[in-house]
Amino acid sequence: MRQPARSARLLVALTCGWLLVGVAIGVLGTLTAVPSWTLWPLTVAAVLSAAAACAVAARAAASAAGSHFWRRLGWAVVLLAAGAAGQTVDTLRVHDELVAMSPVTGALYLAAVSVAVVALLRLPSRRRSWRATLALWLDIAIVAVAAGLVVGQTITVLPVPIAEGPLATALRVIVVGTACAAVLAVVKVGMSGAGAVHGPALWILSPVGSLGAVSLLIAPAVQRWPHLNATVIVLPAFAVLLAVAAYAQVRADTATAATSRPRQVTGVGHGISRVPYVAVATTVAVLLSVAVHRGSLPLGLAAGAVTLIVLVVVRQHLALSDNTRLVDRLAAQARRDDLTGLPNRRHFTGELQARAGQAGAVTVAVCDLDGFAGLNDRVGDAAGDEVLRQAGERISRTAGPGALVARLTGDEFGVLVPAGHPLAAGTRLPEALLRAFQEPLPADGHDLLVTVTAGVATGGGDTVTDLLRRAELAQQAAQRVGAGRYQQHTDALDATAEHTAHLAAALRRGLGTGEFRLVYQPIVELPHGTINAVEALIRWHPADGRPVSPAEFIPVAEQTGMIIDLGAWILDTACADAAAWQHRHGAVAPRVSVNVSARQLLDPDLPGLVAAALHRHGLDPHLLTLEITETAVFAGGPALDTVHALRALGVGIALDDFGTGHSSLTLLRTCPVTSLKVDKSFIDELNGSPQQEAIAASLSGIAHTLGLRAVAEGVETQGQADRLHALGYRYAQGFHFARPAPAAEIDLALVPA
Repeated sequence: MRQPARSARLLVALTCGWLLVGVAIGVLGTLTAVPSWTLWPLTVAAVLSAAAACAVAARAAASAAGSHFWRRLGWAVVLLAAGAAGQTVDTLRVHDELVAMSPVTGALYLAAVSVAVVALLRLPSRRRSWRATLALWLDIAIVAVAAGLVVGQTITVLPVPIAEGPLATALRVIVVGTACAAVLAVVKVGMSGAGAVHGPALWILSPVGSLGAVSLLIAPAVQRWPHLNATVIVLPAFAVLLAVAAYAQVRADTATAATSRPRQVTGVGHGISRVPYVAVATTVAVLLSVAVHRGSLPLGLAAGAVTLIVLVVVRQHLALSDNTRLVDRLAAQARRDDLTGLPNRRHFTGELQARAGQAGAVTVAVCDLDGFAGLNDRVGDAAGDEVLRQAGERISRTAGPGALVARLTGDEFGVLVPAGHPLAAGTRLPEALLRAFQEPLPADGHDLLVTVTAGVATGGGDTVTDLLRRAELAQQAAQRVGAGRYQQHTDALDATAEHTAHLAAALRRGLGTGEFRLVYQPIVELPHGTINAVEALIRWHPADGRPVSPAEFIPVAEQTGMIIDLGAWILDTACADAAAWQHRHGAVAPRVSVNVSARQLLDPDLPGLVAAALHRHGLDPHLLTLEITETAVFAGGPALDTVHALRALGVGIALDDFGTGHSSLTLLRTCPVTSLKVDKSFIDELNGSPQQEAIAASLSGIAHTLGLRAVAEGVETQGQADRLHALGYRYAQGFHFARPAPAAEIDLALVPA
């Protein structure tokens, strides 16, 4: 596509060259005598160069419609060149006439204008609705009436440089025809959309409509110079405009071919065309000028003005109607979920508010797809979206007629059933939802088993607007119990939620005022009990109350997201203490284990946070171990990716409460662990049944075979310690060895006796 662009550029230069040469000769002829025919060959040559540019644009066009347009326009320009050649002969044959034009020459000019108009009319426009089509035709009518008034007034006042007769009529027709062609070009590019033709190319051609009128105005002014004529002045300028427009088209088509993307339709599209407003403003200026000059408007102009006003009023009424419909459609879309097509949370809460104060109980259920985040990571976004769509359809079918089903958040759905609905009584609604998901969901060619956890609340009157919050509280309570369950709302849940809110606020305040501290429980080496590592444990001592157990505030921190900030503080404090032990005790400095929650593993900033803490305190990475649970990484995905990134820093990874989570043995293959912390439940009955000892021994053997450290948790007696050592354990932790202690006490314990 480079060759057409180069050819078009050369033709633009050639056409401009003909124009510049003509200007030079024209100026020279006003100073000295030159032959009267001198400028005519240059004019014909310039027009033929423009015709060649149209041919290049036709060959380079990216679409058949564009090629046809430029080919037709090229033929119109050829006819124009023939007309110019005919007028050359007419002018040389008759020297005394101001405008010499034979019937053949006039016919050629009229044919050129007609072919150009046909080329514009044949340009395809994009498809529209009937309302958009009506609006377009109203705009076109406004422009047509405005243009008719302006052109008519121009023809009336424009002096024709010859006596009245057929030639004067022909000149007026040519002027009107070129003006119509220009108006049509403006309509195509500015209102209906040129589509196959580059919009700026048509804008470049739009001034051509004024060239006919200009030629009539300048004809008397150049009459005293035999070598000058209105045609030889106007046509080269037209040729340059046409060549530049063709070059713009070739450049656009070249860019389209290079990017392999279709060119966007030129025009207003979904916006508002300014062309009718410009046309009306121009017409108003002309009418005001006539009224001031004459003192009144002629009957024809007055009738045209009334017609224009009526068209504008109808068009504005249609625009206001369209705007109202658009606002209504946008309002409906704002209350609808794009993915599932169900009502969204805004619609759902609006419906609850509308029912406030009405008689009759209303039941609201909230259900959440269990483990959807992990499922989405495994099957991909496309299949995950299909799961959500299928889940929405299944919930809608289950709820049945008369119920409102909405997608509240990502994988959370809400169901509202009025009093008297078959599922309104008791626990029928949540039970029906759980039963519905006992069958797999079809998604992306697979049948996926997805369960739901639901919460339900019932109320009436002024309590209706609070039902969604209560149902969500019940659903969260059901989630804490386990997947595939439901929970009814109770007053106790409200009390728990209020307590959680107060505790969360106090937790945030306490973190800012330094109410938290760390204690460390030693992990010892068997059989002598030498400290080998310590586990960091957080304690909260509010300034205005009793100590709060981690079992109470850690779940709240997880639920509210505060665990991210709290975990960052724990990590930084533990690294600072570990770095101090490393500096003072060297090779006997203990490793420090820090617990990392499932919520923290989903934070993509966690590896960077750990790396920054290690660097800030100068702690060797091998002295830090991060403890995670099997459940946190069971689903794989981002959490497991984060664990790999942490291990790459050189820190240790310990599986806490090993043996009690999901698919433990599989995790040993996929998760880069360095330590196993065997859960206390396997230690408590060591001196009991042989089965219990077999499990404890097998876990130790697995760790030894894989080159991992096995740490027995919850050791409380010397008998347990001795038996663990006999079963192959080398590391243990529990109250039998030491209770959690502040960093200063650990520091003293590390000093040799």
